[in-house]
Amino acid sequence: MKKFIAILFFLLMVTNVMSVPVFGIEAESLQSRSAILINADDGQVLFEKSSNDKMAPASITKIMLLLLISEKMDNGEIKLDQELTVSEYAAGMGGSQIYLEAYETQTVESMLKAISMRSANDASVAMAEYMYGSVESCVKAMNERAKELGMNDTNFVNVTGLPEPEHLTTAHDIAVMTKELLKYNYVNKYMLTWMDSVLVGKEKDSEQVLVNTNRLINNYDGLLGGKTGFTNEAKYCLSASARRNDTTLIAVVLGCETTKIRFSEIQKLLNEGFANYKNLVFNKKGDIISTSPVYCAKTDTFNVVSKENIYYFTESNCKVEDFTLEYVIDENLKAPLNKDVSIGKAILYKDGHVLGEYELFPETNVEKEGLFKFYFNNVLENMIK
Repeated sequence: MKKFIAILFFLLMVTNVMSVPVFGIEAESLQSRSAILINADDGQVLFEKSSNDKMAPASITKIMLLLLISEKMDNGEIKLDQELTVSEYAAGMGGSQIYLEAYETQTVESMLKAISMRSANDASVAMAEYMYGSVESCVKAMNERAKELGMNDTNFVNVTGLPEPEHLTTAHDIAVMTKELLKYNYVNKYMLTWMDSVLVGKEKDSEQVLVNTNRLINNYDGLLGGKTGFTNEAKYCLSASARRNDTTLIAVVLGCETTKIRFSEIQKLLNEGFANYKNLVFNKKGDIISTSPVYCAKTDTFNVVSKENIYYFTESNCKVEDFTLEYVIDENLKAPLNKDVSIGKAILYKDGHVLGEYELFPETNVEKEGLFKFYFNNVLENMIK
């Protein structure tokens, strides 16, 4: 048996937005060779132009490197204050750099600043070697992670984005790895910092001023971060994400002839997205949804929560209609209950159609009541009565 708790919401009517172009934008109107706009929560494509064309990504490559760094930080494998020694190979990298010296020591935090703000190739190689022992091993890990994420049109050859004939990806795949990076916040503050500096050299006697390559930091409301890229082969590229209210969008443009074009077209995509779409959030992650009875526990009831936002992504100009959110919670639950084990689900309906299902969990672990107390409360007490 299940118990049903139905809640009626008067909200915006949902229509299917999969593959629907953003209002006011035609692919032919964009000067970028390839572009995409997605909802960051579920990956819905709102607009695309040649988004699966394989192209050189330049320094946008470093999003995958930052993702691997973030995952290792999340696992406790590396920390910001840990030190690394710069190799001759890392110090000799060309392109954008902070002019590291061979055999100098640097902290992980300084390298993250340099990668996120100046897109430093020498810092990128230094981190790759520190984490995996060699650039080759790091590139292997990048490609393996890409396959896990379904980035099937991506092949990394280096960690910097410097030109290589086989170093290719797509706007779609870049949006996918940007979406994954948003799960972490280890590099956010560096991506959103306009100016900073690091001391380099064995004696730390040279200050390298870092100015962020992403000028949207100063003029785009809700920006979460972004990664620029440029080579003669790739032209000007950018992946950027932004959040307004409960809606998070990711836009990518590749192959722009000028830096002005890449910034203006990213803003155009994001602006149209926010103007025409929104997430309808029914319950936020961690909010108490309901309570449920439980047997053999220290308490008679426990709080029920979802570990993700219960939401639906829809066009913002739809008519007001009814949604039904139905909570289906297991009955006859007995302690102990693990907070990581589902005890039911929330089902979102519109016009009798299921729009989404979300697992429900205890807010905290529910401990089993001691045998003596259980016996006293449930047996002796009844005998006394």
